Amino acid sequence: MKKITLLLLVALSTSSLFAQETKFGLTAGFLNAEAKASADGAASFSSSDSGFYLGALVDIGLTESLHIQPEVLYGNINDSGLLYIPIFLKYYISESGFHLMGGPQATLNIDEEAEGINNLGIDAAFGLGYDINESFFINARYAFELTNRVSSDLEGADGVTARINSLQIGVGYKF
Repeated sequence: MKKITLLLLVALSTSSLFAQETKFGLTAGFLNAEAKASADGAASFSSSDSGFYLGALVDIGLTESLHIQPEVLYGNINDSGLLYIPIFLKYYISESGFHLMGGPQATLNIDEEAEGINNLGIDAAFGLGYDINESFFINARYAFELTNRVSSDLEGADGVTARINSLQIGVGYKF
């Protein structure tokens, strides 16, 4: 968690050195998370549920069409809390208002720790957004968890994997 916080602080503090324009913003929307578990590829289980997310972002313009956007989002599904920390590279498609986004995302379970379960996951996230005007935007993105949530220290966990993938569809306001 300290490495992620440090990376976010460095990104925010150096933004004025190379940014054309920096905007801060708020975002909120629909969250769907799917938990998948399997044992040695023979048995598998998946479950999904929905909730909401809300958070803050910084949109750092590198060029007219290329931006970096770190975010900190709180997600809630059935009274379970998750903290999402993506760092997106955004590419604007000419002057259409549409942009593609992709990058790494840390997902942290902020509820009580469970025995043998890793609270931190690293995801590959991507999505599509549209700037309605200079302030309002909409976006949709999906994140695939790359790490295994089952701790290697857990007895009998050899060959057992668990991951959380998420879909976010939301709106936001940049100021």
